[in-house]
Amino acid sequence: MTVSLLTALYNLAFVLLLSPLYAGINRKIRARVHSRQGPPVLQPYRDILKLLGKEDCQVSDDPVHRLAPYLVLTGALAAALLVPMGFRAPLGFAGDGLVLIYLLTFSAIGTVLAGLSSRNPFAGAGASREIMLLLAVEPVLAAAFFTFGTRAGSLGLAEIARGIAQAGFAPSLVVAALAAFLAIQAESAKLPFDVAEAETEIIGGPYVEYSGPSLAAFEWALMVRRVVLASFLVALLGAWPAEAPLWLAVLLHPVKVLVVLVLTELVAVLSPRVRIRQAIRFYEGAGVLAVAGLLVAIFGF
Repeated sequence: MTVSLLTALYNLAFVLLLSPLYAGINRKIRARVHSRQGPPVLQPYRDILKLLGKEDCQVSDDPVHRLAPYLVLTGALAAALLVPMGFRAPLGFAGDGLVLIYLLTFSAIGTVLAGLSSRNPFAGAGASREIMLLLAVEPVLAAAFFTFGTRAGSLGLAEIARGIAQAGFAPSLVVAALAAFLAIQAESAKLPFDVAEAETEIIGGPYVEYSGPSLAAFEWALMVRRVVLASFLVALLGAWPAEAPLWLAVLLHPVKVLVVLVLTELVAVLSPRVRIRQAIRFYEGAGVLAVAGLLVAIFGF
């Protein structure tokens, strides 16, 4: 019980305290690719603190509008408790990966509720885009996850990571890993799939009517969500090196997460934003790819 509590505190501290640092590193990478100096690496911490100190102006008395930012953050933090971060997840159990996908969906639905309750046309447009993208991307992520689960013989993330590390990669897993990475790009609200907030088109979408601590909750939740998704992909790719001692696994996990986040940022820097219809068509193709990988895994390859 004590070990589980300490592990839970570690996971929460990891995603809450390090997610702004990862965001700052990615901002710096984006700036360097664009031949700019960019903001300091610690700027996301300053942005969050500044927002927390500002007035929280509310444009609606709807309780959903007030609670939505904290629903999104709560869903992201709950998901963090299901991801192995160097050792077994504090809420690890058979099928925890499937519950993780549900919680990530719950967090995304909180964003939809925020947009719909704002009564702003830009926020409503962002919410509708979020719904369409959610319906297109979640099946891809689920199919990729089931492919890994089929190969490992379990839906538990710890068992999948251990099984993949011991058995090695198969053709079906290469396909599933690619599909999962493509899904994570959209789940992280990264270009070319950040159509739900698209600042230059709909001025932030679901977040346009939020300010102060509420906006800070949204921003922080998105950073946490990206770290959770990166940790999820790291778990699917296996606990390498296999049979590593606990201290080494804990030290390597932040590096693995950074690698995944940097890859998503590089894709974002090199890609122009697509339209929502283009994004849906793209993920229809990615869904076919993910299902093909699952079928190959079912037949033992």
